[in-house]
Amino acid sequence: MKKFAFYLPQFHEIPENNEWWGKGFTEWTNIKKAKPLYKGHVQPNYPLNNYFYSLDNKSTLEWQAKLAQKYDVDGMIFYHYYFNGKKLLEKPAEMLLANADIPMRFFFCWANHSWYRSWEGTKELLLEQSYGCEDDWETHFQYLLPFFQDSRYEKRNNKPLFMIFKSDFDQKNDYLTYLDKRCIDCGFAGLCCIEICESYDENVIQKFIKNKASVTDFVHLREPASMLSCYTKSLSYFPQRVANYIGKKIKRNQYLVRYSGEKMYKVANDTKLNVNNVIRGLCFEWDNTPRHGYRGYVITPPSKESFFKYMDSVQSDEYLFINAWNEWCEGMVLEPTQEKKYKYLEWIKEWSNRK
Repeated sequence: MKKFAFYLPQFHEIPENNEWWGKGFTEWTNIKKAKPLYKGHVQPNYPLNNYFYSLDNKSTLEWQAKLAQKYDVDGMIFYHYYFNGKKLLEKPAEMLLANADIPMRFFFCWANHSWYRSWEGTKELLLEQSYGCEDDWETHFQYLLPFFQDSRYEKRNNKPLFMIFKSDFDQKNDYLTYLDKRCIDCGFAGLCCIEICESYDENVIQKFIKNKASVTDFVHLREPASMLSCYTKSLSYFPQRVANYIGKKIKRNQYLVRYSGEKMYKVANDTKLNVNNVIRGLCFEWDNTPRHGYRGYVITPPSKESFFKYMDSVQSDEYLFINAWNEWCEGMVLEPTQEKKYKYLEWIKEWSNRK
């Protein structure tokens, strides 16, 4: 089983973020401003040895690649921000492409959603996603092609993997079919398309599969959303649902919703999915309060035993997608932290060594 981790490139300055969020903004800005919102809440969550790296530095990518290799993480899923010709946060991936000596396998997840000022609780549009026409799709393909041709870019049966974050747009089938055709023109067997679903409900998954693009190979059950959707519908969640209702009534805007990762994993481990061409996911914990404060929520981590049981249940799968390598502002981090050190990387390594 190949284990790939989602990779956020928002750790270097870009003009747009300086304009929208203030000069010098990177993902570390929100981390450094974070505050604990309840007793025992570990915020701010700092990197080990205060390593607030910058992703416009080759040495950072080299460090990440070696760390991933050491702990049996096979590669990264780079978020690809592309808005009908306009690129954002492209520098780390382009730097990786330009430095063939960095031993990092990777592929793209096209984060094809519009950007809003949602961190501040508003829906102000910052940058709108649009899809254009066939000429625009060709421009996009020409940008992607050198990455696809790189030996480190993940391919399945000579088809470059390409995930799309948002599936509900009108041109989806035509757009992906075009990219698939152009891949064939350039000597590949096509494009290995992956769409994201966020549910364990087989009816929901089957409906999603019915509406996927004709050239889509896999559906990815993204975590923690898929586990959470299953858990919140279970009887074990009912007491917490009541507690949340009362808490919001009493504390209103000062109440933070918390979920048990251990209980989520138990529901996930007890749920059997009878669907094909699905790639499972994994998330150790979640905390997006650095971005959203009390509007966010927290998922506590599972036990190592529950993690091992889940991994055992998916060990025969071809891929596993981990959320995430470095989503520091959502509390999804494989990189070493001051509090947990290398904990989750060590779990992955220990499980891998048992196989």
